[in-house]
Amino acid sequence: MQADRTPNLFPIAGVVFAWAMPKTGKGYEIPLFEIAQSIEDPDLSIWLHLNLSNTQVQRWLEKTSLVPERVVEMIEEGVNLSRMERIEKLNDCLVMVMNDFHQEFGEDQVDGSLGTLWAIVTPKLMVSLRNNPLKTTDKLRYDLRSGEINPSSAIELFHELLDLRAEQLRTLLVHLSQDMDVLEENLLKGKDFPEHESLGRIRIQCSRLRRQFSPELIALHRLLKRLPYWFSDENKNRLTDDVDLLSYLVQDISSLYDRAKVLQDEQAAHVAEFNAKNLQVLSVMTVIFLPMTLISGIMGMNMEDLPGLKGSFFEVMVVMSIAGGAVYGALKLKRII
Repeated sequence: MQADRTPNLFPIAGVVFAWAMPKTGKGYEIPLFEIAQSIEDPDLSIWLHLNLSNTQVQRWLEKTSLVPERVVEMIEEGVNLSRMERIEKLNDCLVMVMNDFHQEFGEDQVDGSLGTLWAIVTPKLMVSLRNNPLKTTDKLRYDLRSGEINPSSAIELFHELLDLRAEQLRTLLVHLSQDMDVLEENLLKGKDFPEHESLGRIRIQCSRLRRQFSPELIALHRLLKRLPYWFSDENKNRLTDDVDLLSYLVQDISSLYDRAKVLQDEQAAHVAEFNAKNLQVLSVMTVIFLPMTLISGIMGMNMEDLPGLKGSFFEVMVVMSIAGGAVYGALKLKRII
């Protein structure tokens, strides 16, 4: 029931981060036990970043009026597990199911594994939910604490979130492109070509990124045609820039995928050429030693001790010739030679 859904019972244990954005002045991190009071302050815009795997958060979502019931139903239905990116307006809020990169602690290498980020945005509040630590939201928290960014509203914070995620995607694509450059350079210089798994990994990763981000790009294009009323002209222009950047990155993903495909075809051609050269060497060696093998085989036949074949050397040679001619005729008939 909508009447029973109140924001008072706040899930302290499930809060990952809370940030207040006054209309004037610098934003600040909200202490856990002051979050519920800060939400009710009309002069503050709030970002709540919650751990969706926490049971207190799940119970709070069912009771609070801050999140539309339809969003709660979507979460319960497991939309985040279906990897269906969607962006839509519900009542007075904007709901996004987005892709984000998993935060791999203790690893220096860039990982392209994706997780799901829920973002519910209203003029005064942005609620983000995730099951596992994600790179973009962790970087956003760091930038807010360090003062590198200072948004004054929830919608500005939402744009910062999109920008940081695009930067994470760009960083991953730069690393993949550098790996592709090394592989292409090795091929052009005739060096030992790396294992097929290295190139296959890049191609599969590009395919996965394109499959995940292309639907999101389409959803953003649809959103541009029916933005919420509280989007200002500046916010519309900034969202258009975000869409253009994501479109460029998706095209870059497709370009990397095509490069990997071409390089795989080139690698296959090199392997086929290498095998053909080896087979040619073996064929030449076989032809060279064929007369010696044939002569030694014929001259080494001893039929004196074989019953019924004593003194029949020429007869055996005729039979061998007939058998060879029959095999040749059969191969010629089937167009094998």
